[in-house]
Amino acid sequence: MQLPIKITIITVCKNSGRFLAETIESVINQSYKNIEYIIIDGKSNDLTVDIIKQYASRISYWVSEKDNGMYDAINKGLQMSSGDYILILNSDDVLASNDTISEVVYQINIEKLDYYYGNMIKSKDGKFKRVKLFPVTFMQLLLSTHGTFVQHPCFFISSKLNNLLGGYDLRYRYASDYDYILRALSTKNIKGKHLNIFISKFRIHDTSITASGKIHSERIEILKKHGYYQLPYLKRLYFYYRLWIYYKIINLGQGYKKG
Repeated sequence: MQLPIKITIITVCKNSGRFLAETIESVINQSYKNIEYIIIDGKSNDLTVDIIKQYASRISYWVSEKDNGMYDAINKGLQMSSGDYILILNSDDVLASNDTISEVVYQINIEKLDYYYGNMIKSKDGKFKRVKLFPVTFMQLLLSTHGTFVQHPCFFISSKLNNLLGGYDLRYRYASDYDYILRALSTKNIKGKHLNIFISKFRIHDTSITASGKIHSERIEILKKHGYYQLPYLKRLYFYYRLWIYYKIINLGQGYKKG
């Protein structure tokens, strides 16, 4: 008898007491039960560890210790992972619904590809915006110059492919997820798929990395690493605008709304 797909969800945190309880509850309330939930805390000095302890019986593994940043913590979680597929869920985000993982696993069972990614709901000041994504290749993601089209909290990667990648590159403190996903999509003989499923609610707030502006300089280094600036200028320009115009078109009318 074939065992059901195991999904590992990893949340890394430090001084995340403001939102962490919501994140944890969105995982432990999933209708799909074969979930391994791992939390790696960077030695918080607020209420974070107390919150984790409240839910400890529903968490597969957790630790609170010093680390070398967010991606070092993620790599620790990956080393502890035993799931067939892995999702990184930020400590200030939540899964889109209680059936999210069930819906994703249903799709995984059809083909068992190397990676899957879905759509995102952005959350800001109590309002929400539904963001639709679409299938992209490595080259398209590179030419977009951003990770927007394959969002990190919506990206399920097989343990096999993660092992090939060797985790996240710690040279990047703020944008290593963009590099990681580019490496995943550029790996030979792998297949992935965009799912028309809303995976996570991504919270934008004043202390988030997205809002801090720290990503930009690292993103330029990642583009260099993957050969972006070696491509013809007109090709870069053409596909950049083509991709972003399409993204804007499919998301017309999707402004922030209550509820």
